[in-house]
Amino acid sequence: MVGGKKASTAERPARSRTARSREAIAPQRARPRSHSLAPEHVGEAGSIAVLAMAILGLAIFIAAIAMLVFGLTASSRFGSSPPPNVNALGTGQVLGGIGLLVMSIALVGSALAVLADLRGSRRIAAVVAGAAGLLSAAGVVRVMGEGAGDAVLAAALAVTTMIFGASAIILARRPR
Repeated sequence: MVGGKKASTAERPARSRTARSREAIAPQRARPRSHSLAPEHVGEAGSIAVLAMAILGLAIFIAAIAMLVFGLTASSRFGSSPPPNVNALGTGQVLGGIGLLVMSIALVGSALAVLADLRGSRRIAAVVAGAAGLLSAAGVVRVMGEGAGDAVLAAALAVTTMIFGASAIILARRPR
């Protein structure tokens, strides 16, 4: 049954005016905000790093397939009079294509493992991203070390090096 009596101020604990004003200004505990598409266990920076790894992994996969096709069809580009070492001409492209294919599968697989929250997947993804960054940096040095060098390819490899390096650093940190 509801009584007609109003609550008096004597029943409530007395608080000072400054305590009430502090509560209004600063909330007691701030909730961590996350993007709606970023998984909570990865965080926003980690989800950006994983997304970059997955996208670059797919791009490397496409480049690997192209290298394999060019390496396997090298002898058909010479027509009726091929050089005597035509079989050896595509070997480097085939081996490079296989290496890129393995790296792309490792990048995409580790990115998906982080999203699936598998145990130890962040560390593995950080190692894979770091290895890809080191190989990309070696590619920059190799491209610029040649006589004329291709500035566009070197710039693309340098940007890739920075993205993989940042991804490795972000994923190597402990999640907050």
